[in-house]
Amino acid sequence: MAKEAAIDNLEPTGQASLRNVTTLPKREVDAEPADPGSSSSVTVLPGSKAESRAPQAPAAGESLAVNHAVLSQKLCEAELMLAHAAETGKKLKPDIVATLTNARDANARGAWTKALAEKFWSAYSQLCAAIKPVTGESLTACGCNTIVKRYRFGTICLLSLILPLSILMFINTRISDEINDRIKENNALVVKLHDQLPSIQQGRVPADILTQFQQLATSNRSLYSLASALNHFILGVVRDTLPSSEDERRKALQLSVPLDPAQEWSDKIKTYQDIRTYAKDVQQMNLMFYGAITAYLLPILYALLGACAYALRSLSQQIRARTYTSTCADFARIIIAVIAGLVVGLFNNFTQGISLSPLAVAFLVGYGVEIFFSFLDTFLETLRKVRSRQLPQRA
Repeated sequence: MAKEAAIDNLEPTGQASLRNVTTLPKREVDAEPADPGSSSSVTVLPGSKAESRAPQAPAAGESLAVNHAVLSQKLCEAELMLAHAAETGKKLKPDIVATLTNARDANARGAWTKALAEKFWSAYSQLCAAIKPVTGESLTACGCNTIVKRYRFGTICLLSLILPLSILMFINTRISDEINDRIKENNALVVKLHDQLPSIQQGRVPADILTQFQQLATSNRSLYSLASALNHFILGVVRDTLPSSEDERRKALQLSVPLDPAQEWSDKIKTYQDIRTYAKDVQQMNLMFYGAITAYLLPILYALLGACAYALRSLSQQIRARTYTSTCADFARIIIAVIAGLVVGLFNNFTQGISLSPLAVAFLVGYGVEIFFSFLDTFLETLRKVRSRQLPQRA
């Protein structure tokens, strides 16, 4: 007993013995009011000098109801939808606005729970119904001008191809038509001169015959000039039939002085035949090259231009109404326009009763691809009827 009392007296008087420590009641702290369904507690550690006020994670039974990325996106969209409703004068229930505001605040503090999720999605559904057909996705898309820049760039690229090719085809067609007119005039003039030559005496050339020779020489020079210009459009692949020497070429294209009708007739008719052959060869090569461009490339480009025109018109209307959403249907319409522009020329009765150029038809088909599909459906229905009539006859 004496030994135990001595040992007890050896303990420091300023420190409490482990056997004599009295458990104090848990200290209550004032906490900030939390949202319904959220729980937070403060733990006081022994010997700590400061009290922690950090909120704890939701309980095991109150885990996050949705993916965090989806939740953040929908909360941002809800804010845009609330702003749109306020700007357009949509009347919303106060509890909807309060629920959405509390949900955004709770998400920022990490206090999101299942109970709050149920209230949020209910309020979000009512907000969507109030501003329909405007949605959060459409408000986000309308605030971004990327799609407008994309269509603008595509339209500029199309115009940079269509405009030079259209100008080139216009000039090419005009020159080719002018060559045909010159050939017709020269053919008639040659026949007329051939009938009058036997009555012409040597050294005495009537004024009208001389005028006709001058017209023939002038027409030859014009025809040769047009054929040479048209040959430049195909990079000069057709060989020139006239002499390469400048002096010999000038002698072949101009009248000789003094004029010998018989000799001049022989020279000029040979020159005209050579020029006509040269012009016809150039026309054939141009028809092969530029005909392929007109029949296959330009219709596709014009159909794409029509599709861009429709897309820009629809886009402007949807942006004005704040209902535009980016979908894959826009790109699918571009692909359909390419197909329609390529094959529309195969159907001769597509423009029956309407006088339109093939390029105009391609533009309209690209602008309204539904018309092309309607034509195909009607055509297929006609084929089915013809097929059904032929089968009984064969049987």
